[in-house]
Amino acid sequence: MHIIQPSTQMKESPNENSALETECLFGEKIEIKDSYMEWVYCKSETDNYSGWIKKNTIGALGNPTHRVIANRSFIYERKDAKSNCLFYLPMGAKLVIKDIQATWAKVSLFTNYDHENGYIPSNHIIKLNHSVEDWVAIAENLINTPYRWGGKDTIGIDCSALLQLSYENYGEIIPRNTIDQLKVQKPTVSDINALRRGFVVFWKGHVAIMTDKLNCVHANAFHMKTIIEPLDEVVSRMNKENKIFKIFNFN
Repeated sequence: MHIIQPSTQMKESPNENSALETECLFGEKIEIKDSYMEWVYCKSETDNYSGWIKKNTIGALGNPTHRVIANRSFIYERKDAKSNCLFYLPMGAKLVIKDIQATWAKVSLFTNYDHENGYIPSNHIIKLNHSVEDWVAIAENLINTPYRWGGKDTIGIDCSALLQLSYENYGEIIPRNTIDQLKVQKPTVSDINALRRGFVVFWKGHVAIMTDKLNCVHANAFHMKTIIEPLDEVVSRMNKENKIFKIFNFN
């Protein structure tokens, strides 16, 4: 089964008021483990994250071939920007593309939907097995995206989702949360003066991506958005007990 909504909330327990763990995006394949009333307990096959989602957000979809690389896009009824928008899609959504002709790609939609197919601008997608050279630029494109704890949809995103989504476009899927991202096998950096673009800085419960040797991009609750700012300013705001924990070279 796959997610058939632009995104859906994955909860800690089958309750609307339960804590938000993360979000699953359109086309994401899931494995159902259990069910309770209108909820299913499932595991995302993207990053093995587990939690409860609503039953009405899942359905049958073919094997995705492409993913959305634009911050957000739309599925149109016809190959016409003035045609009806069927729904929006966030960055990272996975699609079954049947055909690409010039500026439009034909999308196979899910079973029992009102439309069998839709269309998306072809420059808003890339093949699943394609990777970009400058993955940090993906994160930079998300500047001013609102911050949201547990958010992965680019309507609102948190720090670890910013890293995960950006790095997926480099061709590698990493875990969802900072505690698990710290376990990724990457070269460690001990000299803070050696920082450069593509290095990733971890604190307890937070992560930032270096855009150059002095500045970083991160989604954060202080500014309530994704922002580029000097690393020194981030360090100075952190509690004295929450010092930089580890630095990795993600290039």
